[in-house]
Amino acid sequence: MSGTGQILEGVWRFVAVHPDWEDMGDGWEPEVAWWAVRTDAGLVLIDPLVSDWEALDGLVADHRGCAGVVRTVYWHQRSVAEAADRYGAEIWARPAPPDTPGRAFDRPVNSGQTLPGGLVGYDVVRADEIAVWVPSQAALVFGDLLVRGPDGELKLCPAHWIDRIGGAERVRAVLRALPELDLVHVLVSHGPLVLGDGSAALHRVMSEPDRDSA
Repeated sequence: MSGTGQILEGVWRFVAVHPDWEDMGDGWEPEVAWWAVRTDAGLVLIDPLVSDWEALDGLVADHRGCAGVVRTVYWHQRSVAEAADRYGAEIWARPAPPDTPGRAFDRPVNSGQTLPGGLVGYDVVRADEIAVWVPSQAALVFGDLLVRGPDGELKLCPAHWIDRIGGAERVRAVLRALPELDLVHVLVSHGPLVLGDGSAALHRVMSEPDRDSA
């Protein structure tokens, strides 16, 4: 998987092997991405899974500290707690639904709420998952709801990840309900990095006929 380091001005992409990975044949590869975003308030870490703390220490120090740690979905606990403790930052996340394992956070996120540094979180209905809008780079970050295939095609996550919320039809309705955004880039945790074509790629996902999302 390519595309690590600063991929856009003020946006860094990191890749690490997920500690809970197992080959389930559904497109979940062992390497997953996470993000650091430069803001006027400091660096915001999104779903950190840190393999090199020394390098991250330097990046944080160079960008006025850590303004906050955002967890997009409870499965992405990863290095969230360690990063928050290490940098004295607060964890921002949506409260978990009653039937979902809870993870600690400091600041509850409501849909459309401004996050540290001017980022914005949007509820995407699946468990406690949010998408994160990075206005400075017109980028929308998804934790699990959208993935990219080996060819870079943006698509819905595997069908069994979304069965409990009504499947593909429900997810597409949620995506269509997102505010109008001047979208250029869609960044995902699972799959190769693709920059540009974000608005068109998201429109294709919302418009395609229902099919298994493997």
